[in-house]
Amino acid sequence: MALPQINTPTFELNLPSSGQQVRYRPFLVKEQKILLMALESKESTEMLRAIKQIISNCCLSEGVKVDTLPMFDLEYFFMRLRAKSIGETIELNLTHFEKTNREMNECDHTTKFQLNLMEVEVEKDPEHQTKIILDEEKNIGIVLKYPTISLADKMQRAEGKNQMDVVVDVVCQCIDYIFDAESTYPASESSKQELQDFINNLGQEQFAKLNAFFTTMPKLKHTIHWHCDKCGTDDYITLEGMANFFG
Repeated sequence: MALPQINTPTFELNLPSSGQQVRYRPFLVKEQKILLMALESKESTEMLRAIKQIISNCCLSEGVKVDTLPMFDLEYFFMRLRAKSIGETIELNLTHFEKTNREMNECDHTTKFQLNLMEVEVEKDPEHQTKIILDEEKNIGIVLKYPTISLADKMQRAEGKNQMDVVVDVVCQCIDYIFDAESTYPASESSKQELQDFINNLGQEQFAKLNAFFTTMPKLKHTIHWHCDKCGTDDYITLEGMANFFG
């Protein structure tokens, strides 16, 4: 005999990168198991895989490819998903640091703060650009795309490798296309070595422009203003990235 089926509510959100409207359902017991197993492993790569799997399971809109979503889209999606699945508020334990005579003296009181996850948004820097001119005279430039969860997973696995090599590899994988006054050169039509040679031959000022893309790109960010119950001082803390909210 078939057992009765329980109706699951559905919700909608707009992806920060594109504004695309996406329908989703809360995660169920089966997804909760995936999340708990990843948490128990204490491995960041397992957490990334769990988040990817849970979003894939719960996303109801066709054409949404989790592998290609920017990381800030993915973090925002999971934040909303967690809010609708477990609860819209989380309790944070905040410790105030009182400034006395330019020294930091830790206030030993912990203040509990209820954070509404539905108030957390992706912050966008007005100075951020995806199209970067590297040589104005020759009109040579580059258009970058945002890091995805697949790239984040690969970076986690790169522990022990030369840091600069990892940085160059990340930049190469974020290239959409390179252009000059006459043509465009899609990264998909260039070899990995060609892209690496192009980045390795940039000057420091040019490479700094690429670095600015990553430091200014949209991010999940929220500033909490709170009051210390013990010393009576108003303080604030800025949370950035999903790990800050749930770690």
